[in-house]
Amino acid sequence: MLRSTYAIVHLDAIDRNIKTAVHQIRPGSSLLAVIKANAYGHGLVEVGRHLENNPDVTMFGVALCEEGVRLRESGVQKPILILGVTDPEHFDAVAQYDLTPAVFAPGHVFALSDSAKRIGKKATAHIKIDTGMHRIGAIGDEQLAGVLDAFQACKNVRLDGVFTHFAKSENDPAFTALQAERFDRAVSLIRSRGFQPTVHAANSGAILGQVDYSYDMVRLGIAMYGCHPDGVSTASSGLVPAMSLVSHISNLKTLGPGEGVSYGQKYVTKRETVVATLPIGYGDGYKRCLTGKADVLIGGKRCPQIGTICMDQIMVDVTEVPGVSLGQEAVLLGSQGEDTITADELASLAGTISYEILLSISERVPRIYRS
Repeated sequence: MLRSTYAIVHLDAIDRNIKTAVHQIRPGSSLLAVIKANAYGHGLVEVGRHLENNPDVTMFGVALCEEGVRLRESGVQKPILILGVTDPEHFDAVAQYDLTPAVFAPGHVFALSDSAKRIGKKATAHIKIDTGMHRIGAIGDEQLAGVLDAFQACKNVRLDGVFTHFAKSENDPAFTALQAERFDRAVSLIRSRGFQPTVHAANSGAILGQVDYSYDMVRLGIAMYGCHPDGVSTASSGLVPAMSLVSHISNLKTLGPGEGVSYGQKYVTKRETVVATLPIGYGDGYKRCLTGKADVLIGGKRCPQIGTICMDQIMVDVTEVPGVSLGQEAVLLGSQGEDTITADELASLAGTISYEILLSISERVPRIYRS
């Protein structure tokens, strides 16, 4: 590794968070691990390979056909559900790599069947039901009936599952109950046509809220990486953050009062100040909008970031750190000593959500995997 800035992915924390989720769902329900979007920034292949051996994980969830293909080519063999829309042009790859797409229109089923027949295979699919998210999915009995007609007409496609997505499960029980009621009606219609699919709806919010929507399977996303979807503290939710972002001091200087720091000279020292430079910036995903808002842990102390965040470097006030030295570790996300900077903390400062903070850490930041 040629950089002194890197992200540490704690695979044991992911395993612990899965155990936390399993303890809160109905006995007999299985768990789908959502590893789309590069496993929320943690590494698609590395996390997938690790969870391939986790007995609590039955299935993987990705957003794109390309993600599923990459997992298969890396040796992952567990079932993979494509949660988003798959272009029918990609159904040949879906069938070839034994991926399971979400479908919600008759045309999806017919196209998938043609691809499966062409390469001599039988494909599987899950029907997506729109119960109020209004993003994708079949909505209403008539649309769903058309999809079921297509399944009955196509012998090369098996209906393996049906699912919906809760829009507000982390903080709105009433609307979640309404979505579940609509979903139950759709499931009843599907079963009345002779199908017996795996049924799943609960995302991280529903799982951690201990809502009884486990059905046959649950889908664990952001909580698997140690963040609550509603920004609840990890301590109260029993989750363990799975990523740390670490850098090391590359330069130290002492400035007198009245000196400007970084682009625009928007920060001006008010006293004699020891300034540390870290080789990380918004090119690495440390957001520029955090300028003058975030802290960095150095020597077990919170040190304020000062001056405009640059593409490749940031400056930190380390005046209060005894014996501060070149090469000393700096934690921008994660724990050092008795303090922790969480993705939710940075998200609050940046006006976003923990998901975006984790996904923003760019590919030029090496990942180190520990278990």
